[in-house]
Amino acid sequence: MPCNGEYAILKAFASLEKTPNVPALDLPGLDIVATAKAYGCRGVAARTADEIKTEFAKALQADGPTVIAIPIARQERALVAE
Repeated sequence: MPCNGEYAILKAFASLEKTPNVPALDLPGLDIVATAKAYGCRGVAARTADEIKTEFAKALQADGPTVIAIPIARQERALVAE
């Protein structure tokens, strides 16, 4: 799961609908790993390509769902090409 500290898809949708600055779309400190564990999933963080590969291999062998939290840079993208 890409983690960038915001609800980027809703921000992009708000821009598309010309309603910028919708509150509560920045999510600093949201702990995806803890949230996954709270729902009974295996939750891990992976920061490098090697860690992602290792955790993905473990996820394929796991008995149940796994959430792999991968930090990404914030990047605004248009939902529709202009």
